[in-house]
Amino acid sequence: MIFQFTVQCTESEILAFEKEVMDILSRVLGSSSDALMRIHEFHFCIHESILNILQHTYKWDMFQKLEIRLQITEEGEKRICEVTIRDFGPPVPKKLVPPDSVDRFQMRKRGLYMMSKILDEFSLTPQSDGNVTYLKKIFYDGGGSGSSH
Repeated sequence: MIFQFTVQCTESEILAFEKEVMDILSRVLGSSSDALMRIHEFHFCIHESILNILQHTYKWDMFQKLEIRLQITEEGEKRICEVTIRDFGPPVPKKLVPPDSVDRFQMRKRGLYMMSKILDEFSLTPQSDGNVTYLKKIFYDGGGSGSSH
């Protein structure tokens, strides 16, 4: 299943998009408490990625847009959820590397650290006219996670 979205960077459009993604994921992955917990973790990563784009790439310019693709594939007991977020801001000049750990009161890179613990794959690739953020999470039947993090 592939879902395509074009999202204006307003609070209402982002929230509507995130609600729709949560609805899609709960229909596909189930609504057990374990599945819902994993869905919320994946949602956190999508939300954090969008916030990072708004803050660091778009500098809070709410007139920008994002093109987002959600792909869900099934391989036996696995449900592989991939999200690609295309922004149209300046290319990110350096590779983002999540820290190995965070201090209790650390303010920067905390979201990146948490995403590295939740996701099975994460990347940010600069393009000539923007960036592509890629997130991948593997779910197993019953809502379990394939991540060994």
